[in-house]
Amino acid sequence: MAHTKYTQLDIAPTISAALGFHIPDRDGTEIGEIVDYNNARAVDQIVLVVIDGIGATLYRKLQSELNHLPGLSADGVFFEIESLPPRITTPNIATILSGYTPEHHQVYEVADTFSTPVKMILELASDWGIKSGIVIEVMGAKAMADRVNLAIGVENTNGIIDYDHRTASLALKAFSREELTLQMIHLRAIDNCVHHFARSWEDIVFAARCVDENLGQLFSGLLKPTLVMVTSDHPIHVDRWTYLEEGDIHVPLIVGYAGTAV
Repeated sequence: MAHTKYTQLDIAPTISAALGFHIPDRDGTEIGEIVDYNNARAVDQIVLVVIDGIGATLYRKLQSELNHLPGLSADGVFFEIESLPPRITTPNIATILSGYTPEHHQVYEVADTFSTPVKMILELASDWGIKSGIVIEVMGAKAMADRVNLAIGVENTNGIIDYDHRTASLALKAFSREELTLQMIHLRAIDNCVHHFARSWEDIVFAARCVDENLGQLFSGLLKPTLVMVTSDHPIHVDRWTYLEEGDIHVPLIVGYAGTAV
């Protein structure tokens, strides 16, 4: 699909519309195609997956190497949406989760989460009596601990591949044991590989396959019909590898359904 008019600002309002409430004074707006897609189906829960550091152009180049993500959008909805400045992990995740620009949510570092004047979609859901949770790195979980029903921090003690695997596994457990309706998870293998380990295209492919396999296990393990939304915080911003994005500032937004009751 070609680039759309939509941006990262529109993800949180779309989730709020699917859950039946609105974000006050938001900067973004709901994506009507996703709202219609959701309304035409029964859904018990929503999972938002943020894959760190994969732009729309890189995703297209990787699609033939992946087994699960392309299948999700084949029966769902796919967009290439604009990633907003500064295109750095923490402020862009806050934009995704809030529906506000960085000038308004004021989250540039993890510590800013404690003092941001706006509420993230997870917190708003909790305020509406909709159980929400997040699985993310340890400091991010601490920052969200008092803002959501469940915040799980994952330590990167045995490498980033293990980190992503445990993140997906913990998300499954949280859905089944905590009866969450909305959950966000952050997978980091691609961005971590590009920053620290990649020596060739094959290294990036390996990291992407690991992310895809973890998502496959998540999708197949869901026990309730689930709206799945997969996106990214920013395209590659490591100088050595930015050519893979060809100057593109868009990221994928992949939407579909998973769960045994679907």
